[in-house]
Amino acid sequence: MRRSGLGWIVAFGVGLATLGLAGSPASAQPKADSDRVDIDAVKPKLVVLSDGKGHYLVVLPKVGEDHTYYGDGKTMYAQRIISGGSDGKGGFEVSYWSPRSRPYSRGELERKNGVWRVTCDKRDSVFSKVPTAEARKVLDTAQFRKPLWRHSAYALARDSHGTYYYVDRLRDPYGGRGFRLWVGQRGNMKKQRMLNIVSDSEGDIFATKAGDLRLILDKKDATWVRGKKRRELTYVPVSSNVYMIYAELGVYVERLGTPCDDI
Repeated sequence: MRRSGLGWIVAFGVGLATLGLAGSPASAQPKADSDRVDIDAVKPKLVVLSDGKGHYLVVLPKVGEDHTYYGDGKTMYAQRIISGGSDGKGGFEVSYWSPRSRPYSRGELERKNGVWRVTCDKRDSVFSKVPTAEARKVLDTAQFRKPLWRHSAYALARDSHGTYYYVDRLRDPYGGRGFRLWVGQRGNMKKQRMLNIVSDSEGDIFATKAGDLRLILDKKDATWVRGKKRRELTYVPVSSNVYMIYAELGVYVERLGTPCDDI
């Protein structure tokens, strides 16, 4: 898949994911209504909390139930729950996905001694149950939706001069496609225009406008090719660099839809 003149190609090992062709068309993106969550079955058991600053949590304090939502009381986004537990004495806690929190890329919500507390990294905030009328209004009128953030980190490499090459994709529930590529120095990454995607037994190829980049991730090999010049890159494990990806590369400036956006 060689292009004349300028043309970037990113190639990945097939074993990491089953990919489709050139990016997801607009029609393949989830429609707004498809993100709605029906809470009717659990509504009587839900607890509505607020920090008094316009931020709300709606929680089903039962281990094994992933009904935890965060938002402004009008739109509430589900949290990706990582783990949870109860002490059988009224204590309850859940950990939720929060990649800008160190060291484990998660935030914590706990009820201890009757106090609800949210912790993000070393920051925390106390939430309290709202009056019955306010709770009813939130539960009856708010839109409850699936998690706001739909993408996941896919691949990361860099050269010896500190130029990074980063790719993300839509999460599996949204089709696992929609690949995006950024290139640049940390804090100054530029999104590349994707032209084509090819998947075969030799790897996955992402063609953009800027040169040739090939990453064979199952072998942890990465090479940047521009014309006849080849530059070996350093493969950077995504799992060990989550905080840097979400907080330092400069790729993501959007809200992620978690309590840690505001704490």
